[in-house]
Amino acid sequence: MKWFTLAGIKEEVRKIHWPDRKEMTSNTTIVLSFVLFFMAYFIITEFVLVAGLKLIGIGG
Repeated sequence: MKWFTLAGIKEEVRKIHWPDRKEMTSNTTIVLSFVLFFMAYFIITEFVLVAGLKLIGIGG
């Protein structure tokens, strides 16, 4: 457990790769795209299921 010492922690912090602005923008764009895609998917799925249930007489 050498990393559990103060010197070990400092060494591990130096190994961290901090993203630059371009990389951060790219990753943020990817995450927001996935969130928007799945948001649209679940909203459309809900409308289709509600419409299907109304067709068979279940629901308001």
